[in-house]
Amino acid sequence: MSVRRSTPGRPRTKPAEERRADLMDAAERVFVERGIDAARIDEITERAGVAIGTFYLHFGSKRDLMLAVQARFIDRLVERQQAAVERLPADDWTGRLGAWLSDAVRAYVDHAELHDVLYGHTPINATTEIQVSPENAHVEAFRRLITERPNPPADAPNPAMAANLIYSAWYGATHALLHHEAEDIDRLADELIADITDLAHRYLRAEA
Repeated sequence: MSVRRSTPGRPRTKPAEERRADLMDAAERVFVERGIDAARIDEITERAGVAIGTFYLHFGSKRDLMLAVQARFIDRLVERQQAAVERLPADDWTGRLGAWLSDAVRAYVDHAELHDVLYGHTPINATTEIQVSPENAHVEAFRRLITERPNPPADAPNPAMAANLIYSAWYGATHALLHHEAEDIDRLADELIADITDLAHRYLRAEA
């Protein structure tokens, strides 16, 4: 008598982690296209290919979804820039500092639409409550990089203050350059990277 063996097939449903990721992916697209105020949960679930009930298994509200998308955005940014830094030798602190700043500007330019809609830089979000944690993981990653400097001079600034000031400088300047014509953005980004790196070297008393 032959024995029938069951053959495992493809799962009928995706794992919960994938469903959650699908919802956040869809939310990013809808937020960029419509703004957070105008984005509807049913539109997000339709884009993600899930039922409304599945949404509420993962998120309590559209605001909860927005906060999750913000957190993922920052996590990915930190990972991307850590990879850029680690391409350089551990003893090349000056080069690693420059790599971080260069990639920070490029990452903002690459993801400007999503960044601005998530962090309230566009008029379309005028009535949306945008909250950013005061413990910004991106700023913290930059502070840690500054503290990795070997043998800093006695007059080197406090790493926490330096991180906040330099971060504010590149962040504000990058946002401003995005108001220029699209064909000028790459050239302006190159110039900004050179200037902000020079500023950081001077302020941190680092050798270029």
